[in-house]
Formats: sequence, structure tokens, C-alpha cells
Amino acid sequence: MNFMRLGHILILSFSSYPSPSRQGRLLGNLISALSPRFEADILTIRESELGYIEKFRKHRLLRVPVGGTYMQKVESFQRAISRQLDGDEYDIIHFRSPWEGHTLAQNLQVLDAKFIYEPSLTLPLDSPDELVKTFMHLDRMSMEMADLILVPSLHQVGLLAADPVLAPKVRHIPAGIDVNLFDYEHTAGLSELDVIWVDNFNDMTSTQIVFDGLARLKETRPQLTIGLVGPITTAFANDMVGLIARVGLSENVKFFGVQEEEDLPLLISRGRVALVGPRGPGLGALPREDCLNLLEYMACRTAVVAPRLPYVTEVTSEGELARLYQPDNAIDLSKALMYQLNNPEKAQDMAELAYETVREEYTAAQSRRRIVDVYADMLAPLLSEDSVVSGARGGRRRDSTITWQGQRTSSTGVGSPVPVNSPIEDGFHAGDMDTASLNFEDLKFEASGVLLGTSLEDEPTNPSHPAN
Repeated sequence: MNFMRLGHILILSFSSYPSPSRQGRLLGNLISALSPRFEADILTIRESELGYIEKFRKHRLLRVPVGGTYMQKVESFQRAISRQLDGDEYDIIHFRSPWEGHTLAQNLQVLDAKFIYEPSLTLPLDSPDELVKTFMHLDRMSMEMADLILVPSLHQVGLLAADPVLAPKVRHIPAGIDVNLFDYEHTAGLSELDVIWVDNFNDMTSTQIVFDGLARLKETRPQLTIGLVGPITTAFANDMVGLIARVGLSENVKFFGVQEEEDLPLLISRGRVALVGPRGPGLGALPREDCLNLLEYMACRTAVVAPRLPYVTEVTSEGELARLYQPDNAIDLSKALMYQLNNPEKAQDMAELAYETVREEYTAAQSRRRIVDVYADMLAPLLSEDSVVSGARGGRRRDSTITWQGQRTSSTGVGSPVPVNSPIEDGFHAGDMDTASLNFEDLKFEASGVLLGTSLEDEPTNPSHPAN
């Protein structure tokens, strides 16, 4: 056995994993990218029945229980970050919101790590002005502190290009879709939906615009069918049902709730037109831009109607791949939907081109390769073949609470000089597999700090299963 560590990484995300949310899927893509070559501790928030500590691939998932108001949850997570930094040392710290950046800045003098900032998470829509001001300030500070800034859109690259401090740090990593999962499905025998809308439903302003536009569409298509897919809180659901009744669409709208990722392609394929809601970029010193549902629609070869926003126009090639509408104009939205529904051949041609484009430019595999390139370049000065084999690290050596004992023939090994006895059998034996050597005394001590004394739970993680 040889000690092998290709960089020790900490990922911080004030979100849950696994989860059907945009943040859950983006975090899952990051985890998948790092798994073959790197090991990481991944600190997230705990929701529902998810375990506190789990091993997933080569990583540890450490989930922090949080409760109370939004800021009480933030402060609980920040305390957990501080305890994690006290318990171990890291070569790279990858963080995804200004709240994590704030805690890292407070510990900056004792940290010997490179920082990757992925400005992805934003604030709740009803956040007070003072909280927004603080968030924006910490977002800017996080970008200045980071060694690299990862952004998904060329529009964001352009926003930072004029800043001499930030521009050299920016790396463009477009969002990607698992095209083996998201593909068009045969829908014979299933009822068709005129409009399918997949989203997180929590913004009444954009929801009002959509249903005003759909009500206008119903004037010419009385039998209009609409499918809504995604999470809706109880309070928001009551308001939404009231809005739907007021605009006369109660008989036209069907709710499908939260769906497993593997079930989404079939639902999307049932739609004649797929809608991207008019919600604008999320709050931040660098505006947050989101087009995952747009890419999923494109990957399922469904004609799209989307708002004319910078990131959307970038992905759709200025409207060649989707019919665009002004995001604050319900009449323009209804006209865009009408055009796609009344011109099925043109809509299908547009969908075919979008289908080909997403498979050429926006796959999850391409995103993962770009992420690995970033990490490999950042770790290159710290690593050499000799240090990997011997366990020696240039400059310093760390004792870790979790040490991976990989064989020479593992994916990160140096190879065996002689053939390895690897018989093909129907099953695997635990003794034949690379396993994690856990020092449970150290692990329990660290976990008691990070997770407030909770007990260790050992249960498998299914990355496709959303948090309940």
C-alpha cells in the first residue's frame, strides 16, 4: 500500500446535497468531477432525513444541522466552517457563497490554502435592504480574496473583464447537462401538454407575468393545457392557486410537484413548448445567472420560449435556438408561446438545432473536464510523482483525520511493474477493494465539533435521490 493524496480539498456550500434544486445539481457535478482523482471534505447543510456524515466515492459529506431564521442558519454554518478549519488543513478551499467567504477571511492568517470562489448562491427574494448590502459587500470581498473565480457565462466574464484585480482570476466553466439522462422520450399513449414549466416556484412577480400571458393565450386556445413541475412551499402554493383562479386557468393547469431527475425528461418531452420563467439574475456583486432548465429543455428536444436576458441570449445564440420574449411583458410572452404553438414545423427545427448544440457545447462531461483542469493546474506546483508515491509533500506534511490508502493500481496510483492478479468474479470481496482507513477517534472528535455532538451515521448516499 502507498499513501496517496492528490491535494486535500474542502468544499463549502450553504445548500443541501443531494437535492433536485439548481444548487444541488451544480454541486453534484462538482463532486463527480473531482471523484476520480481527488479527495474532498464537503460541508453542506442537513435537511430532512439525510445523514450527518457519509462517505461518497472518495469524499466525506459532512452535513450541518441548522435551524431558525435565515441568518441563524448562516451563523450556524459559519461556526461549523470554523471548527472544520481548526480540525484539518487543506490545499484548496472551494466556496460558493459570500457567507463562507466571510468565515474564511476571518481565518485567513492561519490558512495555507488556495481559494476557488464559485459565486453561485444568492439571497432569498424578500431579504431586507441591510442584508442585501452586507451580502453584496462580502461577495466583492470574496472575489478579491479568491485565487480563482469560476463563472458559467461569458456575460459574467465580460462584467469582470474591466476590473484589473478580478479579471486575471476569472475562469469560464459553462453549466453542463447529463445528456445520457436528459434526452427526448417517446410519449405515445401519454397526454400532451401545450406548455411545460419546470422551475422553483417562489417569486410572485414573475409568476404573475407568466399567468397573465397564459390567460391571454387561452383566449385563442380555450383547451390550453399547462404543466408545472418543481417545488412550491405551502404558503406560496395558496397564493399561486388564488392567482390561477383569478385569471381563469384553474381547469387548464396541472401540478406535477418535485420530480426525480430521471423522471424529468419524460415530462419535458410531453410538452409542445417548454417555458423558462422571466425571473432575472439573482442578487450579488456579480449577478447570479441560471439556465439549467433551459439546457434541460434543449437536451430533450423540446421547443423553448425564454426571456431575453444576457445569459439566455448567449446560450440560445441570440434567439436562434429559442423564441425570446421581454421578461417584464406578459403580452410579449403570450405572443412567443403562440408563435411556437402555431408554427410546429419551425418550432421543431429550432428544437433540433438546440438539441445538437447542447450536445456539442453544454454537456456535464465538458464541465467536469474544465473543473478538473482548474484543480490540476492549481495543484501542479504542490505535487510530483515522487511525492505521490512516498507521501512526502514539499514544504510540509499534514496528519489527517481521514487517510486514503490506495493501491498502486488504483486510478491515482503509479502502476504495478508486474501483472496484477485480478480475476473476474460475479461479486466483490471487501478485502480485495481499496478502502478508507478511518481513525474513528479523530473522526469522532472532529465530528463532535462540526456537527454539535451528533452521532456518526453510516448510510449510502444516492446522488440522484432528492432531499425530502
